[in-house]
Amino acid sequence: MKFLNIPCPPLPYYIVGGKCIYRPGDIHERRVIHNAFDLIYVHTGHLYLEQNDWEVELGEGQFFIIIPEIYHRGKRICTEKTITSWVHFFTDSEYTLSENFYPDCITRRATPKYYYSPQEFVLSLPRTGTVSEADRPNFERCLKRLLLVSFNQYTKKKEFPSHMQTPLDLQSVLIQLLQALYTPLCSDYEKQSIARTLRDYIDLHYMEDISLNNMAKFFSYSSSHLIRCFNQAYQVSPMQYLKKLRIKKAAQLLLNSDASIHEIGEKVGLSTSSYFIREFKKETGMTPVQYRTAYMAEGNAEIDADVSMDVNIEIHADADDT
Repeated sequence: MKFLNIPCPPLPYYIVGGKCIYRPGDIHERRVIHNAFDLIYVHTGHLYLEQNDWEVELGEGQFFIIIPEIYHRGKRICTEKTITSWVHFFTDSEYTLSENFYPDCITRRATPKYYYSPQEFVLSLPRTGTVSEADRPNFERCLKRLLLVSFNQYTKKKEFPSHMQTPLDLQSVLIQLLQALYTPLCSDYEKQSIARTLRDYIDLHYMEDISLNNMAKFFSYSSSHLIRCFNQAYQVSPMQYLKKLRIKKAAQLLLNSDASIHEIGEKVGLSTSSYFIREFKKETGMTPVQYRTAYMAEGNAEIDADVSMDVNIEIHADADDT
């Protein structure tokens, strides 16, 4: 399972954090941790771990969350000096594991009926991954603030920092640390959601006179934001998708109806015949008349909806369903 899902409140609570330096030839010990999750992060070198079906090779900037009550161990010895940080935290909630990110990242409206009860949500964390280079400095600063004990395999000594922090300070830093793992997923999910909603809107209204500015106003986002979200999800802009969809629908009508070229153009939102013919030829390499004649000549009057995609029209409509 790729994600750890923790119902909140209560929020996960910090127990202890530390640092470990491995020598070449050292291996992570085999053990089970009771009641606490163990977040391991690699600063330099490589650490090889396994827990149940999970086998991970952690390099610089990568992390792994170990689940409590299940044995874990080092899979291989370290081949170089490796420096790691670790943080133990726990929750009173009954956590779950899942294959997919739990997109519970919507803040409810501050209406009076919610004034006296906490909002419940799920904190969905990836079991393993890489902290982006942009986020890494702040992430490592949080780890340093959570450091309460350090163990060096070279000296075989434990060291304790001289600075003192209150439990509230430590708890606040833990939330920042977990948020660094959680927030990028929320951001990606939000963009995917916007793109999917916009695509559904276009699928329903392609025959109407719609523009990017109109859609931006309807969804209360800037045009540039809609373009970024849509392009990230489908590798095409909203208006390019709209044009390709209109041409696809027109191709279907050409093969499965007796409507005139002008009528088909109007039905798919391309009411100006000259523009419809020009755009259709640009996408398919043929004019609408040539396209209808070529396929009808082969006796394929009833063409399946996807056959028209053979004429150089690709719409990534299912990109978010894979």
